[in-house]
Amino acid sequence: MASPSAESGGPSEPQVTATSRILPQLKLGEWLLFILLACVLAATNIYTTLLIGWSDTGAIISALLSMLVLGAMSRKKPSIFTINIGQSTASGGGSVGFAVGTYACVKLVDPAFDPPWWQIIPLFAAMGTFGALVAATVRPMMVRYFFPTGTACAVIQRTVTKEMAPGEKNRPMMLLKIWGAIACLAAIPTKIKLAATAEHALLKPISLWGEGAKEVSLGVDPLFYGIGLVVGPRIGLGMLIGGLLGPLLLAPWLEGLVPADTVPYVEWKRWIAIAVLTLPTFATIGLAYMYRTPHSVPPGFQAGRTRFVVPSSGRKLWIVLVLASAAAIAFFAQLVFDLPAYASVVTMLVAWPMCIVNGRVNGDTDINPVRLVAVVLLATLTWMIAGAHAITLLGMAVIGGTMAAVAVDMFQEYRTGYLLDADPVPMLSVQVLGAIAGSIVAIPVLAVLIQQLGLGPDSKLPAPGAQIWAAMGEAMAGGFHPSALLIRWILIISGVGCVYAWLTVWPVTGAFMPSLFGIGIGMLLPIDNSVGIFAGGLLHWLLARFMVRGATPEERQASSASVRNDMMLAGAAIFAAAAVMSILIVILFTVLDAADVHWFWIA
Repeated sequence: MASPSAESGGPSEPQVTATSRILPQLKLGEWLLFILLACVLAATNIYTTLLIGWSDTGAIISALLSMLVLGAMSRKKPSIFTINIGQSTASGGGSVGFAVGTYACVKLVDPAFDPPWWQIIPLFAAMGTFGALVAATVRPMMVRYFFPTGTACAVIQRTVTKEMAPGEKNRPMMLLKIWGAIACLAAIPTKIKLAATAEHALLKPISLWGEGAKEVSLGVDPLFYGIGLVVGPRIGLGMLIGGLLGPLLLAPWLEGLVPADTVPYVEWKRWIAIAVLTLPTFATIGLAYMYRTPHSVPPGFQAGRTRFVVPSSGRKLWIVLVLASAAAIAFFAQLVFDLPAYASVVTMLVAWPMCIVNGRVNGDTDINPVRLVAVVLLATLTWMIAGAHAITLLGMAVIGGTMAAVAVDMFQEYRTGYLLDADPVPMLSVQVLGAIAGSIVAIPVLAVLIQQLGLGPDSKLPAPGAQIWAAMGEAMAGGFHPSALLIRWILIISGVGCVYAWLTVWPVTGAFMPSLFGIGIGMLLPIDNSVGIFAGGLLHWLLARFMVRGATPEERQASSASVRNDMMLAGAAIFAAAAVMSILIVILFTVLDAADVHWFWIA
């Protein structure tokens, strides 16, 4: 296994020494824009996490939007380092949004659970701050691993900030504008209806075959297609398989097994999905290291050329922040979850190295197994508070999951900054500010979404990740009473899943095997969501197959990278624009409904 220092393309010793700044030098308009982007990405990530269990911290979109807005505000093109700061700020809010989306698990356990805002907002702000500081402790070691998303962001930022030749088009900005505008317009008829009693939106899912519970339909929300373009055909196919397993195989099998009125279909489906997403996922991560290919710094970068020295005042500030955020987590977790302070401290100490392990996994595989952190914490630490309510136990999962979400996202940002030779200290500062801003926005947005769209398997927000956490929390609290048959099948699927995990990473078969993660998540989503994401993944495969050109292997490799970047940009633009439009529709309806004005209803 190659060591971090084996990565080629960067100098072995720093060539320049500079003193770090605690805060970046930004204009007022830049500060306001970046904080606003953090708030927007926090809101959209809550929505997408509850809708499909997948989110994007928005690093690419925030970089492009920063470039677009700042370019419109001034004739002078913003520097690549300014755009990098904007990306770091915005993604801090985005990662907290994902964490708040998974926190919805407590609402599944107890819909009446509603702590006051002055408790829950500071708790998430403290957890976001603590997670960012955890990442800072191992930054020099982590940045030399590949981190595919962070590396792609560096390439894109360099592309959008370079000086264009006369007549040359800025392709990333063009893709953002075109596909973002199309997605905004296309999302509207999928989210609204003109009568309160209407069953479907103006543009409803397209039925493909079957009827009733066994109907297979194609989702029309552009958000699904944007995700499919980003994640590709393997995850899309996995989600399709997972979506079909329930109605076409599991439900008929259970109907023939037990009386129709006692079929525990929802419970079976949830626990089989958990069996797919836990032990086999660990196996996938472990096996991936057997076959991984070392990566190098992309050409044209002077990675880590400058050694930034943190002043003593900065080090003291971070120490104070670590202690203050840890104390705030212990204090507010006791108020919100009734979690004893000592349990919060132990959770943070156990989650700290797990965040680093997650970052190491993410650096090689681009997989951030945040949910597995929660599962491990629930499985190993419940002895400290035996007999506690499920919500108290889930408090530990929320602490560890939030830390992991923010820390691993920070590793991606650090990787981008390392390639661009950017000062990492202001990146940490703005990530903390973004996390705090995201926390302030995320909690009221979560309340509005649940109020208007519901939460859980039978609602418009199925929240697959929160379902898994809620099921694990209830099980650890003694609320899980499975039949012997269900336990047997959980064990069988876990074992078979581990074998399948090997096939997904073995070079001979890996490129063709549907994603194990996709299968598990697909089982928890409505079938039209899974089919829509599969359609986007199929489009990704077709574009990759027919748009790559070149007479030599080198030319085809360069063309393949260009096509892949274009699909990532287009998919991210579609995904983000559709999510933002959906959030705006929900907020507009809430405001109009409060004024007893009904121009439309939410579908």
